[in-house]
Amino acid sequence: MTTKETYINVLENATNLAVATESMAGHTPNVRTVNFLYFPNESENTVYFATSKNTDKVKELAANSQISFTTTPMSPEDASTVRVTGADTKMVNDRRSELFEAMDKKYASFKMFDQKARDNMNVYAVTFKEAEVFGHGTDKLTFN
Repeated sequence: MTTKETYINVLENATNLAVATESMAGHTPNVRTVNFLYFPNESENTVYFATSKNTDKVKELAANSQISFTTTPMSPEDASTVRVTGADTKMVNDRRSELFEAMDKKYASFKMFDQKARDNMNVYAVTFKEAEVFGHGTDKLTFN
């Protein structure tokens, strides 16, 4: 598999991102695992995630919109991952309905969120210029 094929395979099939924001206490990373979406036909260097509006994560994103993330391995047999540093986040709540529908399809557990819980979520687009791809070795992909 090429680096690009590995990259697409990981982002289409991995279920979680470990997202690192900068804590409000200073330059300390604060890492959480989130479910995410990837639409390669829309943008090959953007992923999306949703989170409750009442979290420290949202406060941290408001203070500093740059994050880093890595996918979690898909399985013990396939430990391929994608890692990104210095990605830009942007709230995209105007796409909330569309993205929640896609989350419902990808994650059975997302369906547990009722309308009140969904109304209390922000949706973020995470866009990046470079990604490290760990598969059979390590390679980088650069995007325009």
